[in-house]
Amino acid sequence: MAQEYLPAPSNVRLADLMKEHNISQPELAKEIGCSKSTISRFISGAKGTLTHEQVLKIARLFNVSTDFLLGETNIPDRKNYDIAELGLSVEAAKNLYTGRVNAEVVNLLLENTRFAELTYRIAQYFDDTFASGIAAQNAMLTTLSTLLRTKVKTPEAAKAAKDINLRRKPVY
Repeated sequence: MAQEYLPAPSNVRLADLMKEHNISQPELAKEIGCSKSTISRFISGAKGTLTHEQVLKIARLFNVSTDFLLGETNIPDRKNYDIAELGLSVEAAKNLYTGRVNAEVVNLLLENTRFAELTYRIAQYFDDTFASGIAAQNAMLTTLSTLLRTKVKTPEAAKAAKDINLRRKPVY
C-alpha cells in the first residue's frame, strides 16, 4: 500500500520531500532550472507559487504526483503517466479509457508474476521466431509424409502419411 502523508500545504510538502530525499535547496534549484532564492522563498511561504513547469519537474524528480505536491491528495504515488513513458500506443490507451477492454483483467495480467514471460513469448511470435519454428516443423512433417508415400508403398504407410499431414499447423 502507498505511503500516506498528513495534509499539508505545498511548501511543507516540498520541504518534507527534500528532507526525505536528502536534497538541498541549491540542488533542487539546479535540477528544476530555477534560482535557489525561488526555492527558498517558496518553502518559507514568502512566494506562494512555482510555475507549472517547475511543479512538473519537482514531481518527476521525487516520483510523486502533482496532486500530492499541490496538496490535493495525501498519497504521493503518481497516478498519471505519459502514454509514451509507459510504452503504450494511443490506441491502447483509448481502449482503456473508453472501456473497450476490461481494466480489471488488464490489471490482473500486468500484476501477474508470469506476465513478463508471456510478453516475451508474444514478442517472439510477432518477431516470427515461433512462426519459423512452426514452419520448420511443418517442413519436417511434409518430408516424413513424402518419404512414407514414395518409399514405403503399403496401405499402412499411406495412412500414416495422411495422419502426419494432418499434424501440420498453420504458421499464423
